[in-house]
Amino acid sequence: MAYRDETPITTDDVNKLMNVLSVGNIDTVAMQVATWMREKMYGDDVREALAQWTLFSAKISEYLINDEQAFKLDITRTKNDLLERQGQVETRQTDLEEQFKAATANLTQDSEVVLARDSAEYGKFTTLDARLENLEQMAAQHIPAGFTVTLKHNQGRNPKVRVRYYEYALGTEPDGIGTGPKGSFGGINNTDVPYSVEYPDANTCVIHLPQGHILNGKPVFEVDKWRLIDGYKTLSFDLGSDIDVEKALAGNSENTAEIDR
Repeated sequence: MAYRDETPITTDDVNKLMNVLSVGNIDTVAMQVATWMREKMYGDDVREALAQWTLFSAKISEYLINDEQAFKLDITRTKNDLLERQGQVETRQTDLEEQFKAATANLTQDSEVVLARDSAEYGKFTTLDARLENLEQMAAQHIPAGFTVTLKHNQGRNPKVRVRYYEYALGTEPDGIGTGPKGSFGGINNTDVPYSVEYPDANTCVIHLPQGHILNGKPVFEVDKWRLIDGYKTLSFDLGSDIDVEKALAGNSENTAEIDR
């Protein structure tokens, strides 16, 4: 490429390029500045071309950053709007359900059914169905039935098991580390899970869990424990500290988690 252009780069030339850049025509700007650097005959103009290239690169980066920030802001606003609308819908739905329960309660005349609504332990319920639903919810959280996890631990013994549930552990936040709800960094809602366990052989344990703790996926041994991770939710299975890691890892392909049918 010959240095054949002896004309200087003027303020007018620079202003024209700025106008082109302002409408987003980056290719035209890049081609013009590249041509200056290739063809200008004098050192002053070449240095000016380099300077303009630096300035244009910075300006383009600024546009990209601003666009990304604007996009994130739009996404956040949309998410907040959806959450607000969801809350409004849930409130209206709750109101309708309460109205329906009240109407149902007033229609029932059977004294035995009316008396069965109240519990000496858990208080009064609008309808008998509400009381039964409350019992089912408690059962789903505390009775170890409905979800079965099988661990092929390969330890040659029947280890004592501890099961814990927690949310938003590091690495499980949906949008990256530190993006969970306020106060959730490092994990929240850490609780012991009721369970019963069977040992069909010295290398396998079958763990029965409450239906309220059903998660998708399958448990995998990592470092020191077996973990079943479903989004931001985690079930952790601790079989003690004296774990033969190599044998535990070898059993990962045979671990399962199934809903009881």
